[in-house]
Amino acid sequence: MKLKSLSLSVLAALSLGVATSAMAADATTSTTATATAPAQTAPSYDQSGFWVGGALGMGYVGNGDAGVFNGTSEAPSVKLNAGYDFNKYFGLYGSYDYMHDLGTSDLHLATLGMKGNLPLTEKLSAFAKLGATYIYADDKDADQLWHMKSDSFSATGGLGLSYQITHALSTQIGADYYQNLRTSKGHADLTQAYWGMTYKFGQPATPMVVTNNVEVVKEVAVESQVPTRSSYVLPYQNGQTKLNDYGRYNLGEVIATMQANPEVNAQIIGRADKVGSAAINEKVSAERAANVANYLEANGIDASRLTVSSVSYNDPIKTDAATKTNYVQRSVQIILK
Repeated sequence: MKLKSLSLSVLAALSLGVATSAMAADATTSTTATATAPAQTAPSYDQSGFWVGGALGMGYVGNGDAGVFNGTSEAPSVKLNAGYDFNKYFGLYGSYDYMHDLGTSDLHLATLGMKGNLPLTEKLSAFAKLGATYIYADDKDADQLWHMKSDSFSATGGLGLSYQITHALSTQIGADYYQNLRTSKGHADLTQAYWGMTYKFGQPATPMVVTNNVEVVKEVAVESQVPTRSSYVLPYQNGQTKLNDYGRYNLGEVIATMQANPEVNAQIIGRADKVGSAAINEKVSAERAANVANYLEANGIDASRLTVSSVSYNDPIKTDAATKTNYVQRSVQIILK
């Protein structure tokens, strides 16, 4: 039985590993470019409906309760379950479990209860179950010395993780807990660990879609060699140092102007607002300026045409009373001259 328990543990671990690898492969990717295409988002759909499933598992009794059994205190199990989800957070379920040769009995367990789901990512969710179980024991002890009560009821709870493979198909690992199984030698608590699959009816046929930010190259046509602007201010979110979509869009205009006018140089000044310590703001403002310079160089602007500096919040941009907002100072200023 210990070998069977170990095999089940390995199977569950492999299932979780596959799910984790799949999530990593679904992570958002991007390619640096001049303009950004709209993001693809997962479609909204009704996640209510009926579902069915099955699982393989192992039931076992803790060391403290093993003395009430004459024989093994663990047994392989098969689980069949079904239910209805009212939404992605709550539903009802029923299950039938068969455990072979626990102690001296084969167990038949019928459970009804409630199930709650907590989405953790687009595909991974945690779930919890609470219900009541009717237990029928098919006893094999001819002497009736170590038998289980043939009919009893138990409070039941469960916890687990579910990974969505498609809109309809998912895989789960979990554990169910059955309280106070009645035997001729006292009471025992039973735990069942399992791995399984479920199928939900009425779901979209398309595969799961995770948000992907796709950036594509767009050529900027230059119709005039006269600079359209001589100063640009690229604002950032608090603590952000990497270029955002607004910054890349404006830098496209800077690049086109400098390529069309080889005599034009750019002064790049990184800034921060007064939120945070002086050391952090100095680092953030320097990284903002360096990232802008690197982007210009990567798109054909020679480094000799760029003057890069950072001032933290010591030299704020002068604004009128109507624009006294921190985002103006959380910026990189580009002056063409």
